[in-house]
Amino acid sequence: MASPKNVIYFISSPFLKFFQQTSNKIYGTFNFLLTIKDLSRENYSLREENKNLLQENAILKEADRENELLRERLALGEPIARQLVLADVVGLNPQLGQYFLINKGSADGLAPDLAVVSANNFLIGKVAEVGSRSAKVILILDSNYSVNAITQQTQINGIIRGSHGLVLNMEMIPGDQKVDSGEMVLTSGLNGSIPKDLIIGRVVEVTKKESEIFQKATLRPAADFKKIESVFIILK
Repeated sequence: MASPKNVIYFISSPFLKFFQQTSNKIYGTFNFLLTIKDLSRENYSLREENKNLLQENAILKEADRENELLRERLALGEPIARQLVLADVVGLNPQLGQYFLINKGSADGLAPDLAVVSANNFLIGKVAEVGSRSAKVILILDSNYSVNAITQQTQINGIIRGSHGLVLNMEMIPGDQKVDSGEMVLTSGLNGSIPKDLIIGRVVEVTKKESEIFQKATLRPAADFKKIESVFIILK
């Protein structure tokens, strides 16, 4: 005859197996949930790390771009005394004329009428309006813009004006002077805030009428205004 202890074990054994199996399933499920949680936490950490790496990469690329622009300036033999401010073009509205907005303003030393150039020393325009952290730049292509200029080889003076945002005209050229096609035109420095020897463009055509005392030259701008992303403002 089986002892009471064996009978109890025999009766409870199926229940113990059931509870053990159930416990194993619960433990397995718990471990599975912990694994999912750990993977989720790890995935989040990797996403954050990836964001940080992308941000650092963007910062490095921007610094490299600015250094490249500064190297281009140094390659031109820019006078050490000249103070420059690097700015990014942040807005353009063709309906308002030949203007764009930059992300530097009076807090950075900007003031109206300061010259705006590209890294290649090409004249882009001048500062028209200034806010504390932004400024409006009028381009030399605008019909309302004018600057004193001089031809590089023949040293003939004139005034550059924009022509409806398309080309540049050099006006007020004395009729008895000869301007050569292909000549480079530079700023003459007679405007005060616009330094001399900034590159404006190249003569492509000269128009002269016998009835007029002045002749006119058409210039192709040196700068490619469709590709401008950053500019330098010459403080002095």
